[in-house]
Amino acid sequence: MKTSKDIASLYTQYVDDLFTYGHYLGFKREVVEDAIHDVFVKIATDEKSLNDVSNIKFYLYRSLKNRLLDIHKQQKPHRDIEEMNPSTEIPFNMDVNVEDLLIEKEEQMQIKTEIEQMLNALTDRQREIIYLRYVQEYDYEQIAALLHISVHSCRKLVSKAITSLREKFGPLITFLTLLP
Repeated sequence: MKTSKDIASLYTQYVDDLFTYGHYLGFKREVVEDAIHDVFVKIATDEKSLNDVSNIKFYLYRSLKNRLLDIHKQQKPHRDIEEMNPSTEIPFNMDVNVEDLLIEKEEQMQIKTEIEQMLNALTDRQREIIYLRYVQEYDYEQIAALLHISVHSCRKLVSKAITSLREKFGPLITFLTLLP
């Protein structure tokens, strides 16, 4: 059983990452904040909700994405049932954030610009899957569950995204993998 102190600790630990993920999914700040609060209210009111959770971070990401999709569906009640499928592709816009001190350096600006160009060359789903795999370091099974796709499809999407990046930005991809 989680106490309110445990839940507050979880909130403090994960709120920034959850907010960033919700923002990358294209939702407005207020909607993401409300959805995050809804997730934690549900945890607080359902004491048993975390009993069988083996990976709390994954659970929170999945809960947030599901809540945001529910909010999105409520805002568009006239949508076809086919469009409400959780595996339907939704926009995923990822900004590359570089600390203020590094932004001042011209080299860092060039790298940031090139990474953004590369990410913009990908589809929304490819950007999301690259973010989850390489920024959040989820394994393929977790990504597949989060995106409501098979593990095979997940691996295929990651591979396709990387292949696409290599075809368009070959030398730059090699350069960026050498950066610390």
